[in-house]
Amino acid sequence: MEPVEKTTRPTSRRTQLERRAEAEQRLLVAARQIVARKGWVGMTLSEVGEEAGYSRGLATHHFGNKAGLLRALAGFVNSTFMEQVQARSPQWRPGMDALKGFVSVYLARPDGDWVNTRALLALMSEAVTQDSETVQVLAEYNLSVQKHLARYIREGIDNGEMRPDVDPMTGALLFLGTLRGMMLQVLLNPAGVDLELVHSQMLAFVENALACAPSA
Repeated sequence: MEPVEKTTRPTSRRTQLERRAEAEQRLLVAARQIVARKGWVGMTLSEVGEEAGYSRGLATHHFGNKAGLLRALAGFVNSTFMEQVQARSPQWRPGMDALKGFVSVYLARPDGDWVNTRALLALMSEAVTQDSETVQVLAEYNLSVQKHLARYIREGIDNGEMRPDVDPMTGALLFLGTLRGMMLQVLLNPAGVDLELVHSQMLAFVENALACAPSA
């Protein structure tokens, strides 16, 4: 009988872990949807549980409090986008091509409602208010993205594509701020923005701002 117990217990344990992972995924999807719809400040943990189709107390059980949920949500928003980046990145050469590839993924996502972007911009907007409870988590998240982009710029400098006088972290900050500011304009007035034109001109902007001058 012992061999049977050894094979069945891990299966049961895995099933429990899978159920927990599925519940957390659904709770994070629900939280992202609520934030995209109405912002972070007015959202409650019980509301997240109900939106996900669970009990009002399940979000508290999984995340403890709103700070715990925020940390998990920031990671979820980031991983959702970065999965798309990583799926495309094998096609990109290090440096300029990778930076342009990032732009293309950012502006050509399959989510027609831009839920991920709406949620992130809502979180960022609320984080800059005085006495914000979210500022530290969002600052950490922002820094991680900035470092990722700085790596592209550093690679471009190292391979001779990008100007050596560009500071990678500062360049990444300017690049990220441009993308997010542009998306804020798109979401405020989607009918008034030609996203394809914005995409092509953003690629040209990156090239003109960072590329080394051609040799005389």
